[in-house]
Amino acid sequence: MALVSKQLAGSPTAQKAANNAPPIAYGASNEGVAAMQRGLIDLDYPMPGSTAHGAKPPDGIYGPETGKVLKQFQRDNQLVSDGVAGRMTLGRMDELLVTQANYSAVAENAAIAQQLAGPSGSRPFSATTARRA
Repeated sequence: MALVSKQLAGSPTAQKAANNAPPIAYGASNEGVAAMQRGLIDLDYPMPGSTAHGAKPPDGIYGPETGKVLKQFQRDNQLVSDGVAGRMTLGRMDELLVTQANYSAVAENAAIAQQLAGPSGSRPFSATTARRA
């Protein structure tokens, strides 16, 4: 399976883990863990220890905090809560991240269109020239 979300797609380690070759597990320290941490954070699973309370990017270290957060993500998505990020876990994370990105773009475009339309019940703007009497 190929990961496509902006958070996971650029990570060779995450791409391999999505095919269980090998999955990401406790004790790993690499860019794949950082990509997974970014994905979890973007899906509203905070990781204050791994990001210095949001002051830094994820640290890429799979320690106790990452394990706890990943297991919660797995439980919330009816996956085996084993703390191992392989095909099923990364596949679900990727799917949610892509859906979130698409939703955000659709919602933003709709909001812009509504602003351009003006207040409810108003007529569209048209250019006019004043008549001289």
